[in-house]
Amino acid sequence: MITRDPSIPIPPDMPLPRQPRSSRFGLGCLTGCFTSLVLALLAPILLASLFAGALSNLDKTADAEEPTTCKAIRGEGDGESERSVLRLTLNGVITGSSPSEWYTPHDCDTAFLRYIEEAVDGDWDALLLVVNSPGGGVTASDNIYHALERFKAAKEGRKVVVLAGDLLASGAYYLSMQADWIRLQPTTLIGSIGVIIPGYNFAGLAEKLGVADNSIASGANKDMGNLLKPIDPEHNAILKHVVDSMYDRFVDLVARGRKLPEDKVRAYADGRVFSPGDAVNIGLADDIGYEDTLDAEIAKLLGCDESDLCIYEPTGKKSRLQALLSDLPGAFGRGLAAPLAEQASPRPQYRW
Repeated sequence: MITRDPSIPIPPDMPLPRQPRSSRFGLGCLTGCFTSLVLALLAPILLASLFAGALSNLDKTADAEEPTTCKAIRGEGDGESERSVLRLTLNGVITGSSPSEWYTPHDCDTAFLRYIEEAVDGDWDALLLVVNSPGGGVTASDNIYHALERFKAAKEGRKVVVLAGDLLASGAYYLSMQADWIRLQPTTLIGSIGVIIPGYNFAGLAEKLGVADNSIASGANKDMGNLLKPIDPEHNAILKHVVDSMYDRFVDLVARGRKLPEDKVRAYADGRVFSPGDAVNIGLADDIGYEDTLDAEIAKLLGCDESDLCIYEPTGKKSRLQALLSDLPGAFGRGLAAPLAEQASPRPQYRW
């Protein structure tokens, strides 16, 4: 049997040596803090999205069945002699799509197009388009142009008038070629007649970082615009042909819409923008002024007295609170996704 020597004192309890902290601990803290920050930022937006969606769903059926209602904002028609003008507003980039209909603002291009299409079979004598836009997608701009064409063809004597804001550029100017009168404000920038396919190339950077592309394509031209492969002159030539064909259409519409010789349009259609005075002198617009004197020009186009005009606007069905809440997720999503979406694939644009 083994016994303890009583002459040897019992040592006091010693704490265990502290273990060295792992580098994973710091990384975990950093990840946790970042996640908490993201959740804190997203939580109000998600809650607003859910709340606004619930409010929107209450009127979803009614919105689908009832046509857009309008209210008079100026002028008093007396029935038989009244000339009805629908005032529509277009602000921002023309995309032709919206992530969700329930938070689409009333002045975006999708709502703008819908109002024009509804007006085709309506009792309207003219459209007054208040446009402030750098342009946007080729097809989206052309769809609005075609809707305006249908509006004018559906009833004899109809007119379209454009009042420009800060910008009437590229696709916004393209759709304005259906206008019978274009008024610029003294500070408007107009023009940018042309087409662009935005693009970047990161092949050199990818090589330095050791990143290699492994795309598998069915043909030599299927991965045109691949950001991680060196620029291919043949691919650029193909895309340039697409741009040129759409550019030719743009020039042709400007020449016909503004009643200008095509060679004169081409001389100025190099993507530049113009001051209001230069644009009017060239023939790209009709005059410079403000909306408070535009009714007289509309009456002249319609062949009536200014007192016969009655200007209407679509009435919104959302309350201010609902509109505010419903636009939060949309604004956040558009701001985050728009730059990425533009570079997702080569896509021609009428945009400045």
